[in-house]
Amino acid sequence: MDRNQINFDIARRVNLAISEAGSDVTNVAQAADITIPELEDRLSGRVEFQPDELVRVGGFLRIPATEFIKEAA
Repeated sequence: MDRNQINFDIARRVNLAISEAGSDVTNVAQAADITIPELEDRLSGRVEFQPDELVRVGGFLRIPATEFIKEAA
C-alpha cells in the first residue's frame, strides 16, 4: 500500500470516529490543540497526521491511536 493511500485510510478512520462520537471538527481541533485548518487538511488526506496528533485526537474521542492506523500500514 502506498503512502498516499495510507494517509487517506487514516483520515477516513479519524473522520468516522469523529462522526460516530457525535463530535465535530471544531471541538476535536480545540481538544487536540490543532487549528481547524490543520485538522481539516489532515482529515482530507492532504497532510499526514503526526503520531502525537493521532494520540491527542484519540484521547479526546476515547479511542486508542492504534485504531486509526491498524490495517493501514
